[in-house]
Amino acid sequence: MRLSDETLRGKTVIGADGQAIGEVSAIFLEAETWRVESLQVRLRREVADLLGASRSMFRAGKLEIAIGHVQSVGDALVLSVDVGMLRRTLPGEDEPAPSH
Repeated sequence: MRLSDETLRGKTVIGADGQAIGEVSAIFLEAETWRVESLQVRLRREVADLLGASRSMFRAGKLEIAIGHVQSVGDALVLSVDVGMLRRTLPGEDEPAPSH
C-alpha cells in the first residue's frame, strides 16, 4: 500500500491502550535511503501534560515517534506502545530534543 504525506498528516494517532495521543504533523525521512524514519505527532493537551512534553497556550506539545512503533495504518495510526511507554522516548532534561 502506498501512502502520501497528505494522506497521513492530520490522522489520529492511537496508543496500544486505545488512548488518542494526537495527530500526525510531519513525516521524517532518512536521507540516504528515503525511507520513513519517524513521525512527529502534535499531542493532545492532556497527553502532553501526562508525558511532561513542552507546550504552551499557543503551541501544542510535539513528540517524535519512531516508525517502528507504528503497528497499523488505517483510518488512524495505531501504535504498538501505550502512552506510558512514550514517556521513555522524550528527551531527558540533560539531553537535547531532536531538531528538525
